Amino acid sequence: ANLLSLVERGKSTFPLVGFGAVPPGTSLSLSGTQTINAASNAGIYSGFGGWETGDGANTGLIHSFQTNWTTLKGDHSLRYGADFRLYRAFAVRLPFDVAPALSFVSTYTRGPLDTSAASPVGQELASFLLGLPEGEMRRSASYATQEKYLGLYLQDDWKLTRKLTVNLGLRYDYESPMTERFDRSIKGFAYDATNPIEAKAREAYARNPLPELAAAQFRVRGGLQFAGGSNGRSLWDVQKSHWMPRIGLAWQLGPKTVMRAGYGIFLDTIGTNRSAPYQYGFTAVTPLQVSVDSGVTYVAGTGNPFPGGLAPALSSPGGLTTQLGRPLSFYPSSRLNPYAQRWSLGFQRQLAAGILLEAGYLGNRGTRLQIARDINAIPGSALSTSPERDQRTIDFLNQSFSNPFFGLDPVFTRNISRSQLARPYPEFGNLQVTEPIGYSWYHALEIRAERRFAAGFTFQTAYTWSKAMEATEFLNSFETAPYRTVSSFDRPKRWAFSGIYELPFGKSRRFLGGWQLNALIQHQSGAPLDFGNLIFRGNIRDIALPSDQRSVDRWINVDAGFERASARQLASNVRTFPLRFAGVRGDGQMKWDLSAIKYFRLTERAKVQFRAEAYNALNHPNFENPATNNVTVSGFGQVSNVAGTARQFQFAVKVTF
Repeated sequence: ANLLSLVERGKSTFPLVGFGAVPPGTSLSLSGTQTINAASNAGIYSGFGGWETGDGANTGLIHSFQTNWTTLKGDHSLRYGADFRLYRAFAVRLPFDVAPALSFVSTYTRGPLDTSAASPVGQELASFLLGLPEGEMRRSASYATQEKYLGLYLQDDWKLTRKLTVNLGLRYDYESPMTERFDRSIKGFAYDATNPIEAKAREAYARNPLPELAAAQFRVRGGLQFAGGSNGRSLWDVQKSHWMPRIGLAWQLGPKTVMRAGYGIFLDTIGTNRSAPYQYGFTAVTPLQVSVDSGVTYVAGTGNPFPGGLAPALSSPGGLTTQLGRPLSFYPSSRLNPYAQRWSLGFQRQLAAGILLEAGYLGNRGTRLQIARDINAIPGSALSTSPERDQRTIDFLNQSFSNPFFGLDPVFTRNISRSQLARPYPEFGNLQVTEPIGYSWYHALEIRAERRFAAGFTFQTAYTWSKAMEATEFLNSFETAPYRTVSSFDRPKRWAFSGIYELPFGKSRRFLGGWQLNALIQHQSGAPLDFGNLIFRGNIRDIALPSDQRSVDRWINVDAGFERASARQLASNVRTFPLRFAGVRGDGQMKWDLSAIKYFRLTERAKVQFRAEAYNALNHPNFENPATNNVTVSGFGQVSNVAGTARQFQFAVKVTF
């Protein structure tokens, strides 16, 4: 293969030309290009075949029927109705069915796999030159899913007095479980079922058991279940208790003052608009296995990536043995809809000059948020609790043994690590189940002022001071409860302003008359930064730098106490370092958009509009977050990209007649 590389400031672009063994007299040119950060250790990725925009299609179809009624009776205004919808979604996507997805990483180009960390740069390129990729090809299935939705509501706007109105409402939503037209989908996981390979695996394990796990205790359980037949066609169980009350009030405290308050529950969907079916077995994945003995010998490469051919799609007859040795994702049978509780209390006051001032409190609580949990993680009891790198535990878990599953499926290699055998389901990889166990909460003080359009002038301005927290991630994969932390969406302070001003100079606006000036200004706090599992020996308060000391080359204090040496990084340990801190943030966002508009009258029936617009008029750079997940790379704590665009001007002329 021919390789052309361009290296500039830590970034490399690799045009990949030529692939595989080419017989004499023929030519082959399959190419793909991916720009990577050479210091990120992310690997060189190549999507051969150019399928990105031509691999199929996703389509949808919605049938709906709605009816709404209003009845006025005395002091009551009753509104009620029904909403029925039939959602259908279709997909035929074949991204890796024609050509493989290949990635070149450092698996086989670094030192001993149980002790050596990857270098910052170069080892992925070495993998490419040696022709030792990782990747896969597939045989993909299409799907046609469906769900039904029914909503019923009743609301009473009750005018108790001339100054007090109460809103009372109740809504009921029903969302049927999703189905796939031809039952080409899995339906949950059989946690306690005996896997068909257990007998042979236990027999092989008994010949070479682990010292800490007796042969009599070794079990091979679990496997996928499929929709259809005795399992039923629905991909999860039916839910029916979706009652959502609403209450609100508006109370006129004085001639120019109003108090408003409200509370409501709002349901989210989990059907075709949120979920795609998992089609393991119907969609067969063949991983590219360069070596089955940890690099002692190589059985595949870029010249012949799949010497054993592609795995067939076994469909549901594969049963519990489907996807052995590979990662899985599935939905639980008792899947629940997320919902949000929202409440507010605010006051509005009419001031002089037609200005409205509003101040209020807003709260939101998200419950049963859908998050993925790995039920096949290495138990926490097997991991190190040392705050420093525990090489003894790392070596212990990475120790290689004879694989009791070797020969039972082509994906299994001859050897297996102790850490894999310690998993609850050692015959599988990660098992991600989407569970409704996440939650979030939000509190905000909102202040808004508005001047209605009069005398050619209007404006709106709003300020929000808020706090957003969430528990939608796990600090350690073996944990069953999500980790409470500041939300990645938290932006404590936000100010926005918009205004229109028509220039009034001169008699009948002769001087600069007809010009209209417009402005949209936004200022916002930065996002909290995410950190990886690292060793920190300093004071957390020293991580954030004062604003006058921050730069793109040093956004945080990288010398605050981070352990930067690759050979001393944590592995196989219980994480205690937080995911993120509220006081360590990326760049805030500031943007000024300005425009000027002028109308010219051509004739009685025709006029011309001229517009001059400037986006990000101050040309203020809004930086993306710095790199903070990997302390070993040279770019740790540095900003590499700008969010948004630089200053742009736009001019336009429009004739209307």
